[in-house]
Amino acid sequence: MISLQELDALPAREFVATLAGVFEHSPWVAERVAPARPFASVLQLHAAMCAAVGAASLAEQLALIRAHPELAGRAAIRGELTPESAGEQQGAGLAACSPQEFARLQELNAAYSRKFGFPFVLAVKGHTRASVLEAMQERTGHGPEAERATALCEIGRIARFRLAELLTEPLGARIIAMAQHLARFSEDSKGLTCSYLTSAHRATAAEIRDFMLSAGLEVSGDAVGNIVGRWHGADGAAATLVTGSHYDTVVNAGQFDGRLGILLPIAVAAELRRASARLPFTLTIVAFAEEEGVRFKSTFLGSRALAGTFETAALASVDAGGTSLRQVMQDAGFDPAAIPSAALDPSTLLGFVEVHIEQGPVLLEAGAPVGVVTSIAGSIRGVLTLVGLSGHSGTVPMGSRRDAAAAAAQIVLTVERRCSGTPGLVGTVGQLQVPGGAINVIPGRCELSIDIRAERDAVRKAAFADVMTEVERICAARRVSFEWRKVLETASVPASAKLQQRWAQSIQRAAGIAAPLHLPSGAGHDAMVMAGITEMGMLFVRCGNGGISHHPDESLTAEDAEVAARVFADFLLNYAAT
Repeated sequence: MISLQELDALPAREFVATLAGVFEHSPWVAERVAPARPFASVLQLHAAMCAAVGAASLAEQLALIRAHPELAGRAAIRGELTPESAGEQQGAGLAACSPQEFARLQELNAAYSRKFGFPFVLAVKGHTRASVLEAMQERTGHGPEAERATALCEIGRIARFRLAELLTEPLGARIIAMAQHLARFSEDSKGLTCSYLTSAHRATAAEIRDFMLSAGLEVSGDAVGNIVGRWHGADGAAATLVTGSHYDTVVNAGQFDGRLGILLPIAVAAELRRASARLPFTLTIVAFAEEEGVRFKSTFLGSRALAGTFETAALASVDAGGTSLRQVMQDAGFDPAAIPSAALDPSTLLGFVEVHIEQGPVLLEAGAPVGVVTSIAGSIRGVLTLVGLSGHSGTVPMGSRRDAAAAAAQIVLTVERRCSGTPGLVGTVGQLQVPGGAINVIPGRCELSIDIRAERDAVRKAAFADVMTEVERICAARRVSFEWRKVLETASVPASAKLQQRWAQSIQRAAGIAAPLHLPSGAGHDAMVMAGITEMGMLFVRCGNGGISHHPDESLTAEDAEVAARVFADFLLNYAAT
């Protein structure tokens, strides 16, 4: 392997020669991107090479497709495949076809070639013989233009996998580049929004799957859209350490919330595998499909499926367009009836660990790149609906009014006052609406959200009880009725003392920090759901920009990502040693 920095510094001829095998028998692709050096990441290099292919003439594109051998075709039989193609076909099991499978492959190869005039091209990494045959049969039904585009897309994926085997780059820079790459897939052209099973969400899932395949992981999916990558331990060890986080986002999100906990383990696993490291357990990296609850107001769909606590009542939830969760899943090809089969067997689990940006300023203010999470705060969230009486703003005397918005204003201040001054207790009114309000109408109805969180459940419950007592008093005094609809209530979840200790030891060894910072998490995480079936531990990574999160200004430096990756690698390598 060669580093990206070394590649960038090579003379043009050597640069092209080094990349000669990335696009099959087509060195012109590397020639056309050579002047664009230096590349900031391997992903940027890959994007430039794919752009060169996209800008090529039709004749050049067809020549590139035709440069690829048939799968299990004549070139394979004669041993004429490039080393890259030979390894890829062997990895998919095509060298071990049964006579019946081989005959079917030849039949489909011939039919495909007759129709399109070029060979069937497929990035076979992650495929089996059966799935290859299925893909060949399906794509033979495509039109010529669509199939040419599909073939070029598959060639681009092949190039990505080959670059991953050829080039190295610093872990921190790689993680940042991966996050930036995923941020391209959004429902909003002006920011990052990726809610459950939208087209942006499904495109993100496909990219994460390819990241896992590039890292050499065995990849699968489940009935809710979780992407699961496994690195099997030495001697077929059945015990499993699970890590991961979510890839859905809030509206107008940052790039690292959730996704850092997927990308960092993938990058670390890839590097450890290339170094021929072996773990005495199976490492399972899960990209949870849904945690935020943006589209269907049902949170933790991904982790609840793995924990065996998925609530089937959630399938009846509807999005803003009135489509049910059940229907959206079925339209995406998932079977809701198969969700129970996604559950993990707790008896095989060593634990669940999650790497996450802090989403707060504590590490930043302490000057610490990473910290050990002690617990995840419990929370209660809900919507309070206030109903008074509308009236003309100019004719109803102040003393006669039943103003729902005025009552809401008092309640907002009540939440702020009650949740101030107690360490670890926070209260937020994040939504405040006057449905159908007008500038000259006394508000007759108001809706507001209330979110109260604390590290200790007793503190949270006492605060909520006091707030609701005050709500009753305010509404009675203003002759306004109210209704409380609870959306979510979760208990606080302590992190495993053993895992806290192991995180601290890894920080000491890998980051050289003698006294690692320990801090609670005020935000909810998939780890709190997974704690229901196994012990849980979390590593926080420093946020920039004052610790802002759930916002486009959310930031993480490559240097901090590098430190966190080294800590995570140390954690894995020493997990069974203590």
